This record gives sequence, C-alpha cells and structure tokens, in this order.
Amino acid sequence: MGASASREKFRESVNALVEIDVSPDDADFWDELWKIPSSAEEVFELITPEAARQLRDERFDNLATLFTQATAQVCQIVETPYNIYFDQALNCVRVLTRILPFLLEKGDLSGEMEDELVEQLCWGTGRFDKDEEENEDEDEDEVGDENKSKKLNKTDEDDENEPLALLVVHAAMHMLFLPQFTCDFFEEPTQTSNSNSSNDKSKGKSKSKSSTTFVPEEEPTDKEMRIEAGLSLRVVDGPSVSLQPTPAGIVWCAGCGIFPEDPSYEGQTRKYDRNRIEVLRLLLATCSDPLFCAAEDYNPVLSRWLDIATAADAPNAACLFYSLLNTAMSFEPSTGGGIVSNVTDASHLKLVELSLQILIVLLDCGAPGDPEPQVSRSTDQSCVDYDTCNKNGFNIFRSLLARIRTRRELSFLFDGIVRLLKTSYEGKKSGVLGGGSSKYLQCHQEVLILLWKLLEENPLFLQHILTQMDVNELVVPMCFMMFVHRRDPARIGLVHICTFILLKLSGERSFGVNVNKPCLVKLPCELPLFTGSHADLIGIVLHKLIVNGAFKLVPLYSCFITVIANMSPYWRSISLVASVKMVNLFELFSSPKFLFSSKLAYKNLSLLLEVFNNMIQYQYTGNQHLVYALIRRKDVFGRLASLNLSRAQGQCEKVYGVKVNESGMVSKKKNKKNIATVVKKSKKNNKSKSKGEGESKYSDEDDSYGDDNSEEEEEEEDDDDSSIEENGFRSDSYANEDGGDEEDDDDEGEKGYFTPTEDWLNELKATLPMETVTRLLQHLIPVVDELCSQKNGVVDETEILEVLKDVTLVGLLPVPHAIVIRKYQPNQYTSLWFTGFMWGVLFLRCTCGEGEYMKLFDGDGIQLFQVANTGELLHQH
Repeated sequence: MGASASREKFRESVNALVEIDVSPDDADFWDELWKIPSSAEEVFELITPEAARQLRDERFDNLATLFTQATAQVCQIVETPYNIYFDQALNCVRVLTRILPFLLEKGDLSGEMEDELVEQLCWGTGRFDKDEEENEDEDEDEVGDENKSKKLNKTDEDDENEPLALLVVHAAMHMLFLPQFTCDFFEEPTQTSNSNSSNDKSKGKSKSKSSTTFVPEEEPTDKEMRIEAGLSLRVVDGPSVSLQPTPAGIVWCAGCGIFPEDPSYEGQTRKYDRNRIEVLRLLLATCSDPLFCAAEDYNPVLSRWLDIATAADAPNAACLFYSLLNTAMSFEPSTGGGIVSNVTDASHLKLVELSLQILIVLLDCGAPGDPEPQVSRSTDQSCVDYDTCNKNGFNIFRSLLARIRTRRELSFLFDGIVRLLKTSYEGKKSGVLGGGSSKYLQCHQEVLILLWKLLEENPLFLQHILTQMDVNELVVPMCFMMFVHRRDPARIGLVHICTFILLKLSGERSFGVNVNKPCLVKLPCELPLFTGSHADLIGIVLHKLIVNGAFKLVPLYSCFITVIANMSPYWRSISLVASVKMVNLFELFSSPKFLFSSKLAYKNLSLLLEVFNNMIQYQYTGNQHLVYALIRRKDVFGRLASLNLSRAQGQCEKVYGVKVNESGMVSKKKNKKNIATVVKKSKKNNKSKSKGEGESKYSDEDDSYGDDNSEEEEEEEDDDDSSIEENGFRSDSYANEDGGDEEDDDDEGEKGYFTPTEDWLNELKATLPMETVTRLLQHLIPVVDELCSQKNGVVDETEILEVLKDVTLVGLLPVPHAIVIRKYQPNQYTSLWFTGFMWGVLFLRCTCGEGEYMKLFDGDGIQLFQVANTGELLHQH
C-alpha cells in the first residue's frame, strides 16, 4: 500500500469512528486500522482536536474500543518484543498520544468537567462496558486513590484487573527499554530479594558482556562533602527498593548512575532516537493531567497518572531517570549555539529536549525526596526502604535526584547545565542563529527548571557548585537571558526563574565571594561597557530590568534589590558604571513617584541603603567609585533626611494629583498632571544644569562622572524616562508585594490613593538606616570641596578617587552592623507558580514548536492557566 493510499485509508477509518458506531467485535475493521502504516504527522493531522472531542462526546464506545485495543497491543509488544510488530506498536503509540490529552480534559482533576465514562474507562478494572451502572460508590475511588500503584509485591496475575491508565503508563516505561526498539539486547540481572527489578518485563537475549551492576565505592572526598552537609549514610537491613539502574546496560547514556568504565555499558547509540521520541511523547501525554486542573484546585499529590509513573514499583524508573538526565546533560552542541542541520542530529536534539521535559514533569509531583542516602546491607546498592516508599506522595524520581552524591556526578551535572545555557548567547556571538532550515537548542527554560530542582532537592549540589565549581558560569547566561528578554511578554517567566535562582544562590556567602572574579565575557547584547566583576554584571543587569523592563517585572523589584543586598557585604571593588547604577536606583526609588506609590514602597530604599552601608563598613577599600557617586548625589540623601509631612503631602499631590482635605480624606484633583511629563521636565533641568557646570566634573546633578561613561548615562536617562512613563509604578501587585495588611487601607482614600501621614513618616525614618551614609558624607564632602577649591573647580576624577582611597574612616562611622543575608523560603504559592510556569513552557513548546499538525495539546481545554490565541503564542515564541 502506497503512502497516499494508506493515508486515505486511515482517513476513512477515522471518519467511520466519528460518524458511526463500530462494534468492538468487528475484527476486520480494527485489525486493518492498526496495520495501516501511518506517520505521527498523519495521525495528528487526521485526528483533529474537533474529531477527538466529537469521538469522546458522541461516540464514546468507539473511543473506548480504540483506547482499549491500543493499550492491549502496546502491552503485548512489551511481553513479546518481535520486530515484525514494531510498526504496528508505533501506530498504537501515536493514536494513544493523540487521544489521551482529550480524555484527560474530562479526567478526575478537571473539576466540573469530569466525566464518569472517562473515569470508568481509565480507572475501572476489567473490560469497559457501556451498560455498567454509573452510580458507583465514591468510597471505592478513595480506596483506590490511597493504594494507587503502591503495591510492591504484586504478581503478574494481577495484570488482568489493573486499570488501563496503569497499563498505559507502565507499557510506555517498558517500551523505553525494549530490545531492538529503544535499546540493544541485554541480559537480565540476578534477582535479589530487596529489589523491584522483578517488575521489569523488558526481556532480551544476552550478549557476551556481563550485566552485573557496577557500584563504585564512596571516595574519601565524597564522604567528607556528605558529612559537611550533615548527611549520614544509613544502612537498610529490611526490604527496600533499589535506586541503582538495573540492568545498567540499558541506560541510554553514561554520566550519573552509570559510568563509561561500567563493564555492562557499551556506549551511547542514536539509532533508536526516533522510537524513543515517539514513546516519550506518549509518556508526556499520560502525565499531562495537571494542565486540565484549575490552579486554585491543584495539588501535587493528587494526579493518579503521575503517581503511577513516579511510584516505587514504576518499571525501569532508575534506568529512565538516568537515561533522561544523562541524555540531556551529555549533549554536545556540534556548532555554536547548539545548531544542528542533519536529520540524525536533529532527532537527537529533539530527544534531548523531550528528555528534559519529561524529567522536569516527573520531578514536579509528589513530596520532596529525602537527601539522606540509604544503602542496602545485602547488595551495597543505593536504596529506599519500604516504609518510605509507602508514604503518601512518594516520588522515586525526586529521591533519585536528591541522592546524587559524588563529586564526579555533581560536576557532570554542572558542566552539562552550563554547556546548555551557554548556547543562549554563543550562537548569537558567532552569528549563526536563525539561518536556513537548521534547528537549534531552545530548551533553556527547561534547563533552568532542572537547575532549580537540583538546588531545591539536593543540598550537595548547591554546596558543590559554590565551593568546587565556578558558579559565574551560571551567572553569565542567566544575566544575558534576563537582559535580552526583559521586555518580552512571552519570556517574563524566564526572568522570574532566573531571579529566583539568583536569590537562592545569593543567600550563600560563597556566592558573594565568587562573583568578585573578573567578568571577561563579551555578550552579544547592548549592555553598557564596563570593566569589573560578575557582581558588577549582576548589578548592571538588574538596574536595567528596573528602569527599562516590562511592567510585569514590578513585583520582582524587591527581589532584584535583595540579590544586590546579599552580595554587597562581599562586593570588593564595584566598577564605575555599576556604582552609578546603584546610586541611580536610590534616586529613582526616593523620587516622589516611587516613594508615594504605596505605604510600603520605602522598603526598597531600606534595602539600597543596606547595600551602601555594607560596602562602606566592610568593603570601603576598593570601592571609591561608589563613595564618589554617593558624594555627587548628596542632595538626594539630604532631601530624604529632611523630609517632613507637609513636603511629603505636597509632593504626593503634585505627582499623583491627590490631596488631603480638611476631614483627612484623600481626594483626587480634576486636572491631574501627567506624571511622565513632570519627571521628564525634571530630567531635562538636570541635564541643562550639568551642562552649565563648565569644565568641572564635580557636579551634584550629573548622572555620571568620567568622559567614557557620560554618553552612555545620558542614554540611560532616556531609558529611565520611558520606563517611568510606561510602567507608571501605580501597581496593585507592587503595593501589596510585601503582603500588605488590611490596616494599610487607613492611609488610602476611596480609590486606593496613598497619602503620607505622620505615622507613616515616623515609620519611614525609623526604618531607613541612613546613619552610616550620613556620617560618611559629613566627613568626605568637605574634603572633596576643599580639593576642588584648590584646583579652581577643575579636578580630574582620578585625583578625587586617590584622595578618597587614602582617607581613613576609623572612629567616624557607627559600630559595624551585623551582616544580614535574606534567603529564599519556599511556600505553596511559589511551588504553584513553578508548576504553572513549567506547564506553560511545555505547552508552548509542544504547541508552537512541533509543526502545524504535531501539536500535542489543544489550548481550548487548558485550565491551569489562560491560553491566548495560538497564532499570537507562535509569534511570541
């Protein structure tokens, strides 16, 4: 049968299923359907979303037969993996991949959309019967939910009574390690009493090599690192589940869990990449039911599909974990930017991206893994005891991630993540992106999610990258992506996750020390030229995100400044450009427009003052650029220190057009001035005043000092103006960012306009730590003024910097304050955000990056987040 004939025959079969009732006993129809050679593209094109929903809603009997027979055939291929049936099995895989998301649209997580017929089809035991009563006792579902796939000692006789959902997930996990389909032949390992390897049905003939699992001994350095992290090695005497990949020879790639010197490892092969991609897409479809759950109802332990895939008895779980992880982390871009052009490399690139996507999905459900390692006394292998496995929410993949504990493996992960993230800018540097039919790596957001999972789950990883690796290799690509996507609405989530990662890292002292290393990388973007450290790079990028970023970044402002504050006690030598940026931020946040935007807006000023205090108290030597910038902007600090209630209320009225009437209520003026106009006029006055200073470079109003930076800073002023005009900074999200209490309403009028009060002013002055900067200015301003008078107002900045360098502040400053480091604290809301962000990324990748007909998900049924027009998504992506 030719390609066109088979395509037409498959179309006729699909139309028949949609239009008429087809008996399950019509062997001729069903046998012919499964034997029609069809590509994945044809299956997705001919079974349209409309056809799939019509089949589900109007011809459910046909859909049930289709689903049941496809499941039965993939289970059969697992039991008898003969080459002649592989094409038919792939047809079944493609059909299941296509129809499963539409079944899950009315699954048990879909709330009001839940359909009892779908529930019975997926989770009922035995053959689906349309005449079966639908009013079953709900208690049975609860019992099934508690016991879902947690039975570790079940026998093959139970398969007949297992629900189709479990059979599909297990069949997919078996098929990922099927001899001559997705891996080479291998030898079954010797069975042990404490292992779950008896569930492995992927059987094959043996080669000459032994498949005995290679278990390296713990190195002294690994033991020392584990002890420093406070982790003890526990020996398990009772029954347990092995975390060792068994048999090791079926793992797709060496790296973590399996090493190249393992006797059973025969090297990486790409000849099975296409089949692996097909089955991975099916596994992703089975795990996608969180997409069809409303965000307010989402619970990471409620998905029964994910619970099956991550249970202790999930077939080949350890092999799958290390295969996915190693495939992604060992990827070597063939050219700059991870671009590939030939078919083989393109298939492997797709496998790398899918491996990352499946891995982060499997790591996002259930409860966190216990990082404390356990070893079975009988096998000396890493394991998990049965009591832990039977706990609600146990996720074997999270346990595997948490227990990666050798320096060799941790270094492998770090190098792989860095290598993938660097492609975000290396391709642009070499000018090879975006040409012809070449495909390039696009999974940077997935890599960042995996990095976040490692930082959260594995305490040894965070310790290792901060003490043994160059963490700046992560900082550079993250800063680049934040900078170039700061105004891209489709990549706001990327900026968020980079911010969270920097916040997590900056909570460690070692990070603040490491970012002092010189930054020598030239990034292909319009960053201001500077000579300095990676701390300078972070500061400059975060400044740009505030003054010229998208409006949706406003809630992140406090996070940006917190990252800078955490680095500041260890920031040894801030560059000229970065010092000006930091003082610019202080002037911006102390302006009436920002200061009076909400009751708690001054907290950003408090953090910036803490930055200055830390650098003055602990890193004065080497930070003369910052001190000089502070002196030049002395009036900003003077105005803030002398702020009184009448002036504050007058400024608030001028900027926001609100005032306090005699009764103390806030009213809005009818002829409110345009905020941006006021700010722009002020900026223009500053520029004209600085130009009128003659040859003197010592000016209070100029935004910069030094000839090399003046033009750049004037451009930055324009950025400030445009950002202020666009963002407005009158944001509810900002006003409530710090969890504003209801009592805040006392200072706001009918429409939420904030106005300063005496209590607010007292709280502001008590909160802002201005004493250190005030004393510094009181002592150094006369010194600089005297130098300028001696030179008749013409003073080179280097002379001033030399004077500041030689000045001693002993006895002049307050007693050094304690260093305060603010660490990221996870909570249910951030966890939900990460889940929504992850599935948003996957939805876009599976919708906008798969071609016209290969869209795995249809936006109409998504409930976890709002889906815009698909065409707009494609354009944004």
